[in-house]
Amino acid sequence: METITSFFTKLTPLILSITALIVAVIKSKKEIEETLPQKIKKQCNIDMSIINRLESVKEFLKADRVQIYDFHNGIHYANGRSALKTSCSYEVVRVGIKGHQKELQSVPLSCIPRFIKTLLNRGELKINDLEEIKSTMPATYELKKGQGVASFFDVILNNKEREAIGFLAIQYENKDKVNFTKEEINEILKLKFFIEENLEKMVTKK
Repeated sequence: METITSFFTKLTPLILSITALIVAVIKSKKEIEETLPQKIKKQCNIDMSIINRLESVKEFLKADRVQIYDFHNGIHYANGRSALKTSCSYEVVRVGIKGHQKELQSVPLSCIPRFIKTLLNRGELKINDLEEIKSTMPATYELKKGQGVASFFDVILNNKEREAIGFLAIQYENKDKVNFTKEEINEILKLKFFIEENLEKMVTKK
């Protein structure tokens, strides 16, 4: 009798733990389901705000294409290290200019290391003639050439901790188009801050 009592005494905490775990999972699932519509609505509104602002600045700068890239992790390599990548998360183009957002997903950072290192070190990269980087950044040269880019201006995007989370890309299909005036630079900086602020909203709980 004592043995049976002892057995159930030991078993009870395990049963209670399993029950608590099941309740927690059900509760968590319910919370996710209840907040998903709100999350979709929130992101859709932010997405539209970003796209509208990109369109406005594209017209102001007479750019052919304006893109936003996010840094992210996709999968892990066999040894466990992160397979860091970048994806084009937003894109607006001038009428008659081809968009490339769909094909610019999950590009490994290791494919364009010189470009990424230079951009991170400088905070921005201005190239008036794509041929300038043919020998120093061959992978980036081929990638941008495939998009019809002849001149471009890229600037790093940061989170509130000032960590790099992606970059803004302004592109032209003709050379010598990124010698911006002070007014144009101010508009680009305003766009940068606007993007950073709105991307931050997507990760906050409020």
